[in-house]
Amino acid sequence: MVIEKMYKRFLKYIKDDKRWIYLTVIFILVVMASFFTYYYLKIYPPNFSDERFNFISGNTNEYSKPGDQITYIINYKNTGKKVVEDFAIELKIPEHTVFISSNNNEILKNTNGKLAFEVGNVKGNETGAVNFIVEVEKPLDNGTLIKLDGTKFSYKIGKDTLNNNINADLISTVESSPNLSNFKLEAVDENGGVLRLGDVTQYKLIVENTGDMDAANVEIKSNLSEYVDIIENSITDSGEYKDSSVLWSVDSIEINKPETFSFKVTVKDNLSGEELIANKSTLKYGPNIIEKSVEEKLSLFSDLTTSEAFLYDANGRELWPGETINVKIIIRNTGEKTERGYRVICPIPAGATYISKSGTPEGISWSDDIRGLIWDLKELEIGEEKEITFKMKANEDLVNSGGVITIHFKIESSNGEIELPSKSMNVRGNVNMTIVAMGDSLIAKSNWVQTFDELLEANYSYADYNTIASAKSGEMARDGNARFDSTVAVHNPEIVIIAYGTNDVGPRSSGFTANLESIVSKAKSLGARVFINLIGPINWPNKENYPDYNNEIRRIAAKYGAVVIDVLTPLSQNPGGYLSDGIHYSSAGASVVAHTVFSYVSQYLGDIGQRL
Repeated sequence: MVIEKMYKRFLKYIKDDKRWIYLTVIFILVVMASFFTYYYLKIYPPNFSDERFNFISGNTNEYSKPGDQITYIINYKNTGKKVVEDFAIELKIPEHTVFISSNNNEILKNTNGKLAFEVGNVKGNETGAVNFIVEVEKPLDNGTLIKLDGTKFSYKIGKDTLNNNINADLISTVESSPNLSNFKLEAVDENGGVLRLGDVTQYKLIVENTGDMDAANVEIKSNLSEYVDIIENSITDSGEYKDSSVLWSVDSIEINKPETFSFKVTVKDNLSGEELIANKSTLKYGPNIIEKSVEEKLSLFSDLTTSEAFLYDANGRELWPGETINVKIIIRNTGEKTERGYRVICPIPAGATYISKSGTPEGISWSDDIRGLIWDLKELEIGEEKEITFKMKANEDLVNSGGVITIHFKIESSNGEIELPSKSMNVRGNVNMTIVAMGDSLIAKSNWVQTFDELLEANYSYADYNTIASAKSGEMARDGNARFDSTVAVHNPEIVIIAYGTNDVGPRSSGFTANLESIVSKAKSLGARVFINLIGPINWPNKENYPDYNNEIRRIAAKYGAVVIDVLTPLSQNPGGYLSDGIHYSSAGASVVAHTVFSYVSQYLGDIGQRL
């Protein structure tokens, strides 16, 4: 009876309160979800072990050379179903290589050749690849192996960190060798001029390894002529003198580091003939032998080749038209016998005038044929020096253009004609230049052209600029093209600055490109250097496409060799302050434009403001 009553009460509770149904359903769903999750993870866990998808490839060849670049590609795929976290690829670049680059720099950490690509989360069945480039070190010994051992994949599943090692065994063998074929032998007479008795000659043996492997155990031998004596303390780099030869034993010659081995000899002073003094040198490394020789002929005669001419500004500063130039010629006999008779020939250079009676009187005469002075002189003893002088004046007609005064003097002696080294002096002249800036209201309603002119005058004190603002409000490029001949060409400008486009910009075509090209072409035909200002910034209805016009300006400038002046960038820094109405320059904007134009134009001016 009791059990029957309890059963009836339970049936009544179920009938009256249905919450148990919902609780039961929820419990069943939770149990099922847990079961399926457990089953899913156990059957399809993350997996990076499939070698079909997880491997390393590269463009390695069987042989490589120092300096070659090798690209390695690391492929990966999560063949499981579960996403992994903090997936990273870790490896060390091959020994004897240096890291160059990777297409995955945003996830790469490089610590002294140890690379870590931090990929992040990798979903189930997700594939990917990273790559990097290394360069084989140079120099490097022949037969060195370049080997990439493999990489390690690491990732997290929950709190667990798992690893997979991916083998590579990509191997390349280095082929390299030294190359000393550029071996050079030079003889330098320290006394200058021709070789004579008692001269000191330095022999230089220049060894350069242009190969890709350091050269080991290099032997150098330089055989001396019987007509010279060695200066033993002049032998460099631990060389030794033995049996009329200088010897060097060098452990290593590194690549691209030329080494010079040298020594000095003295020509014997008891020689009576014009002997041929020869040196033969040999370089040996491995089985290779390279021979070089050099010869110098001994001369016994007067030698005036070290004679010189000098120019001096009498005022000791920069030379200007009308000022005096002092000229001095020093004739030297460094030979082995006296010069019995010689002639010094001094044409007066263009741009200068001889100052009458200023020359050394001995043997002087004027020659209309050379428009200059000639000295006929006698007896110049061995070791003797003789000095002659005269004065010139820089011509006044150089006042505007300036110029260069260059002397070309020579000496006629018993041993032939000797041309003295030419000498020059710059004559400063004032610069007179016309510049035309043509355009629309950005010039007409602005003072930037005037400010630009003031900058020129302030920076180039010896220049006089006639800077003309040729502009009309509302003009387009077609209007400027139409009036170019009558308003610009008539000034024959050396520089033309073009500033059109603001009024051309808009939805309707204005023939901007063709007309601007025509203006540039006309300006170039005058011989002018052409500059073109970029358009903008513009904040005005229907003119949003001004960047397209700037592209045309750049294209036209490149086509005709014109210079693009980028006023857009500095004005864009503060358009609210530099533009008064969204188009026209404010006072501050005009100043920015003037300074910008000056910075471009001045790059094409010389030191005193002349056009280059």
